[in-house]
Amino acid sequence: MAKKYFYRVFYRAQGAIVATLTKAGTYPAWTFSGWTLLPGLTAEAAKMSPDVDGDEGLGDGTTLATGEKVPIEVKIVGLAAGDYGTIRTALLNTKVDLLLVDPDQPSPSYAAFGVRLYPTLEVTGGGEPAVIIKGERKYGAGLTGTAVPFQIITVS
Repeated sequence: MAKKYFYRVFYRAQGAIVATLTKAGTYPAWTFSGWTLLPGLTAEAAKMSPDVDGDEGLGDGTTLATGEKVPIEVKIVGLAAGDYGTIRTALLNTKVDLLLVDPDQPSPSYAAFGVRLYPTLEVTGGGEPAVIIKGERKYGAGLTGTAVPFQIITVS
């Protein structure tokens, strides 16, 4: 699989879990109906990493995954003065859906649904100010198909 660079990160209020989206607009500024682009020029090191969250030993040397989680971390740079406030207003204390898109290769994209994200401002001397957005979504391992709150999204 080719490398992907998620320069565009979208969010929306928590909604239905989807596995397909239709892009609109022109390259590289693709848009998706109902989704809002996070402010800032670019996302750096955007990642979602589904992982086991709780396992149970079965007594025969194997384990059973009883839960899963999707940790999320996105670093936004190239901020305007009001972007941190805009991001806090949009994300703080609310469940949202987050979509990571590589504009050069929009399909597949990746989304986490119903996650709470916490934005923090990172200001370091000699470095560009950034907003770090972190959160995690946990769910039972028994969910399958389009009920799973982490989806690989087909974009057409």
